[in-house]
This record gives sequence, C-alpha cells and structure tokens, in this order.
Amino acid sequence: MRKLKYLSKRALFRLSPRLAECCGVDFRLDTPSRGFLEQRIFGYLNRLAADRSAPQELLFLGLDKHNWHYPRLLRANFHSLDISPRNAVYGRPGRHRVGDALAMAAHYGPDAFDVVVANGLLGFGIDGESGLRRLLAQCHEVLKPGGVLVLGYNDLRERTPFPVVVDGGLEEFVPAIDGVTASRHMVEDRYRHVYCFCRKAG
Repeated sequence: MRKLKYLSKRALFRLSPRLAECCGVDFRLDTPSRGFLEQRIFGYLNRLAADRSAPQELLFLGLDKHNWHYPRLLRANFHSLDISPRNAVYGRPGRHRVGDALAMAAHYGPDAFDVVVANGLLGFGIDGESGLRRLLAQCHEVLKPGGVLVLGYNDLRERTPFPVVVDGGLEEFVPAIDGVTASRHMVEDRYRHVYCFCRKAG
C-alpha cells in the first residue's frame, strides 16, 4: 500500500508538478534532522521574514525530490541551485539555476540573499577543508550584510573528517529557537547531524 501511494505521487508529479503541488504531494524524508529543519529552523526563518518590510530572499543549495516541497513551508522568495541538470524539474520556475555551489556568486552576484541554506553538502560533493572554505566564501559573497547561513552536515568521520571551521567574514550566533542553546545544534540520531548558524558581519 505504501509503495502504491508513492508510485501514485510520482506519477502525478511526472504528469504535472504544478498539479502535484496543488494536491499537497511531497516526498519528504522522515528523519529527526529533516523534521528539525522543516519545523524548527523554518519556523525561525519564517519569524524573521514576518519582521521584514520586504520579502525575504532565500537560496537553498542542493535540490531533489525530498526537499521539493520546501517552498511551501517558507515565507520567502525561494531560489535554488543544484549541480545536476536532472534536478531542475524540482525547481521553482524562474528561480532555479543549474550550477556549482562553489561558484554561486557567478550566478547571483553580491549581496543577493537574506538567507542561504546549505544542508547536506559536506561529505556529499564538498569533501575537504578547501571545499568548505570555498563554500563559505561564496555564501559570504551572495549574502546581504546581516544575512543568515544555515550550514547542515553529518558529524561523522566518513563524511567530515576535517574540522568544520567558520571564518571569512561569517560569525556564528545562537538563533532564537526553543531548545537551541549554542550556535551549533546536533540532532541526536545515527547521522549526528549538526546545524551551524552563521551571520554575515556588517
């Protein structure tokens, strides 16, 4: 029954992503870390958006079927970037680009976003300290002064065998999220998923 339901959702999405969205179709991953992101972190970002006079501009790095529903959860102009052309089908029309997160500034220019979410990139394509430094530099470039970066990664030796150090004009901060008492919050599951909250100085 579960497999049949999934296949039905996939068929509807292939027929029309817009219709699937109207019907509330999603392919969400049922893990503690994704639940924390979708409920607690997005709730925090939505509160930030509500306090603004202008729409919040948000860039999500890495798009696939499991996070295709995220624009429906966020009060923001949702932009996305993914290196795989095949994942472009999950992007919002006119707001998705195919490209490398390590060269995102070439796509968007400086001071373009209020929020950047980079979840699950470390150890999945960005695999060393130099890649991390390039990612952070690119995030710094595209963020507006005071803009927020949410960096999510698995704190496992096979994924991040290097120190995850934030620098280059980004500073860690403690967000106003219930139960979060430090700038890095680990979700206690087998993936040891950490969310690191940073802000562009200025």
